[in-house]
Amino acid sequence: MFASSTNNFLDFLSGLDFEKRQISHVSTGGTRFSRMESIGVPRIPSKTLNCVAYLYHNVADAEAGRDFGGTAFFVAVPADHGDRAFVYAVTNWHVAVRDGASVLRVNKKDGGTDIFDFGPEDWEFDPRFDIAVIRLNLNQSHLFSMIKAPNTFVTKEIIEREKLGPGEDVFMVGRFIDHDGGPINRPAVRFGNISVMPAPIQQPNGFMADCYCVDLHSRSGYSGSPVFIYRTPGYDLEERLGDTPDTQEILLSGTNLLSLLGVHFAQFPEQWEIAEGNLKKQKGESTGDVPLIQHGKYIKGLSGMTCLLPAWTIWEVMNLPKLKKDRDDTNALLLERLKSEGTVPPVAESSPLASDANPTHREDFMRLVGAAARKPPQED
Repeated sequence: MFASSTNNFLDFLSGLDFEKRQISHVSTGGTRFSRMESIGVPRIPSKTLNCVAYLYHNVADAEAGRDFGGTAFFVAVPADHGDRAFVYAVTNWHVAVRDGASVLRVNKKDGGTDIFDFGPEDWEFDPRFDIAVIRLNLNQSHLFSMIKAPNTFVTKEIIEREKLGPGEDVFMVGRFIDHDGGPINRPAVRFGNISVMPAPIQQPNGFMADCYCVDLHSRSGYSGSPVFIYRTPGYDLEERLGDTPDTQEILLSGTNLLSLLGVHFAQFPEQWEIAEGNLKKQKGESTGDVPLIQHGKYIKGLSGMTCLLPAWTIWEVMNLPKLKKDRDDTNALLLERLKSEGTVPPVAESSPLASDANPTHREDFMRLVGAAARKPPQED
């Protein structure tokens, strides 16, 4: 009923792996000294690649690694007692339900895969969001890592407290269909930046929802991929050390950060006119219903502006009454079993699992991991 959480949670405390360089600093007394400092784009934790799986329309396609469907990722909710967790696969509603790519393929430690023959009707979803969730029973034969919910999710409170905004670094882990590993899952990573903070965008289900717009290239197969936000040392370009004119230098400092920002569901389209054998790029979709190009031939492409549903919408779906009741009932059974065995653990002091329960501690957030458009965007 549970998956062990001991070895499969993404390691929140390991941080990001940066290149090191000797950087000049100034002491509080004005003395210059140097130390090794992290710089540049980090190598992401290796476990991060194991938090995704692939989706197909049927078992035969999953076995052959053909006819792409999309990406899913693993999210875990810790049980009330012990080191166990409820494990879920999260993806887009338009992938698993509407389009029927509901069969999940998970990598195994022996180099093979395990295929879960789910149907579209097995996935739970909230009509407001292009998100679908299903509970899984993974074991130690599977090669997987889990993103702990909800304390590794970026929330509205965290955005305000940490002043997250345009320009923040992000990366996405998912399925690049031209080189996805064939018979096994071999996720690809793409990097980008937040362009627009959550604002209303129309989803494939027809509903508007507040979504991020991210400058990050994608394509078919990445739908349902997790997108993480990270901060490198020196992310604040206005941060300075020292308070005298000769020490007002922009220095690499700051703190590492890695957390789930949201789930990718679409990209905005663009149109290119075919003229004299060349492709002439136009400005993009107009604000009305009339296409920008009304005469001649044109093709439709993707702009590179990717749409994400925020992590807090994933948590809303995971708390649908059916899913929450399942957790509550199982937690109750577990407690009764522990009581009968005489192994009920002592009641622990309250700990900051959820970010909204611990709004004042910057350190907790810095250790997190695995966190308006009129025209609907192009789904991948």
